Amino acid sequence: MALQALISVIKSNTNVEIQCIGQFEMLFGLLSTSECGQDNRTIKTLALEVVCLVSRNKECVTEIAACEIVGRYLIVLKDPDLREHQPRVLETLSGLLNVPKMIKEAHTKGAVIYLLDLFCNSNNPTIREQCAELLAKMNADKLSGPKVRITMCKYLPLVFLDAMIDSTSVAVQMYESTHEHPELIWNDEIRACVSDAVRDAADSFHVQQKRNPKVAWRDPEILPELLSNELVVSGVYLRLYVSNPGWTLRKPKQFLADLLDFIVDSISRSGMDTDVLDLATTALVLLLNAQPNLADSVPVLGHIPKFFRQLSVQPKSALTVLHQLSLSEICVSAISQTECIPSLKSCMEHHRDLTATACETLSRLFKCQHDSLIRQSLECQLIPYLVALLDSRLVLANNPAMVKAQIVAALKAMSSNLTYGDRVTHLLNQYPIWAEYRDQKHDLFITDTDVRGYLMGAPNTTAGYLTQGPAKNVEVLTSPPPIDRDDPLFARSNSSSGGSV
Repeated sequence: MALQALISVIKSNTNVEIQCIGQFEMLFGLLSTSECGQDNRTIKTLALEVVCLVSRNKECVTEIAACEIVGRYLIVLKDPDLREHQPRVLETLSGLLNVPKMIKEAHTKGAVIYLLDLFCNSNNPTIREQCAELLAKMNADKLSGPKVRITMCKYLPLVFLDAMIDSTSVAVQMYESTHEHPELIWNDEIRACVSDAVRDAADSFHVQQKRNPKVAWRDPEILPELLSNELVVSGVYLRLYVSNPGWTLRKPKQFLADLLDFIVDSISRSGMDTDVLDLATTALVLLLNAQPNLADSVPVLGHIPKFFRQLSVQPKSALTVLHQLSLSEICVSAISQTECIPSLKSCMEHHRDLTATACETLSRLFKCQHDSLIRQSLECQLIPYLVALLDSRLVLANNPAMVKAQIVAALKAMSSNLTYGDRVTHLLNQYPIWAEYRDQKHDLFITDTDVRGYLMGAPNTTAGYLTQGPAKNVEVLTSPPPIDRDDPLFARSNSSSGGSV
């Protein structure tokens, strides 16, 4: 009767609930009472209604947070006496979680595992959506949100939390569906294992919390069912992404940053599996091909100088990344602020099989006309080295003519620089071989298609030219050729027409 009267008073009088301050330990204790025999369920239900009413007042919630008694409330989530009132229990919990300190304590006292249990195993879609909403709310807290995220990732792939944030109903549907795409591998077997593991963890912790409401939750190891032989970076399965690079990623910038970190760390790590590194590098190139604008955000991440330093460690992967980044003018601007040309030259000297990629990278860099890049080239004697390549057969290159076209493009771009162009031109004119290339229309033979590098035109007969026209002018006939009267066909035609021509 006293609880019913209290409920009536609170409902009938505005802000009167603040008079409950100082009595919350007693009220929360009634939620788990077991000393009233057959009236236990009634008392718990009435106590729940009182807590629900006071949770709408910010002063009351602040006081409840100060009392650190939320553990007593979380026990209610698995109380069979209040199972039919679970929507009300969750609604009240939402009100309590309006204070950051309460979110912190709720996470410490195991709120995440209780909510995950209901999300994964409840038969009521409304309850599951309420739990998803509460988990998203806890994740949004600036202080405790990251810890909530870590706890959830022990049991569920990260994509589910993002789905909860976007749409609770979609999150529930996603959980019950089967998926295999770059951001999620999820099937009936995995779902059953996760649901069972979450239920067992919640039941076990509930037993401990009933004995001691102040017991703290400890994150377990990640579920073995969530681990696989797949290479996963930032929640993206690289094998599946490489096979489907057009997939719309949820967080492409985060994936880019994490993938760059992974590649840099992998190159630095001794004994790294080259297949893993190649897969990650391929994924990065495909990502930047699919979303070129992402490359503009790379310089601020600080990876560009690291890749130049790693050219001597893993030249293929590092150069492949730099080759892709050279398509971005913003990246080239950042590259120009590093001592990059000597590293590229050294890479070409020691790894002749990478000459084609390095030359195209240089061509792209010089096209942007940064003085520092031309200066570095002059200082490290890059120009004589490139001219020597023009005069060589480039036997290790798949398409020597295309490589030479890239070299010509790079040298011409350097010679057109306003600051150092005259010095470059003077230096080039000292090499007789350059005279055979400087007037070449090389841009016609550089293509980004699948037949890249193939020559168009007649075979060369003069060294150094990518194409060559005929040596003499050819007379163009403007009238039909004369009839050959000795042709048997002509004689046969003449006899059939009576001998007249």
